[in-house]
Amino acid sequence: MALENLLTPECVILDLKETDRKEVVLEMIGHLREVGKVPSGDCYCCGNAVLEHESNAGTGLGSGVAIPHARVPSLKETVVVFGRSKEGVDFDSPDNAPSRLICLLLVPEDKAAKHLQLLAELAKIFSQSEMRENLEKAETAEEVCDLLFGACPV
Repeated sequence: MALENLLTPECVILDLKETDRKEVVLEMIGHLREVGKVPSGDCYCCGNAVLEHESNAGTGLGSGVAIPHARVPSLKETVVVFGRSKEGVDFDSPDNAPSRLICLLLVPEDKAAKHLQLLAELAKIFSQSEMRENLEKAETAEEVCDLLFGACPV
């Protein structure tokens, strides 16, 4: 399944409120719950899975990007939420820069290959400096999706 089938404008947060890594992860999962992508009963499990992964290895890629992610046993389908932080969030990036562009990825436990494929696709997209600049300037959720989908092969 391609990124354009997973990320919809309703799954874009243009201005994350939180600035602490744990709180940002919980804010993003809460948003997924609000838009009906993650059942309320799965939020705790999703949050724990991502935060456990974060405690073992930071998910900051550098250049202001982080991709917090986890495989979640109770999840039925892959979900993605994109968030932008004006202040930036410490996701233990190799360059020690705060992450302003954050893409949270939750994948069912039995979809390990899909998990790795999506991580690779996102890393490739975010490796482009022009893409990062455009995502920072985007004014609407639709514009964010258009930028990301334009970078993805159909």
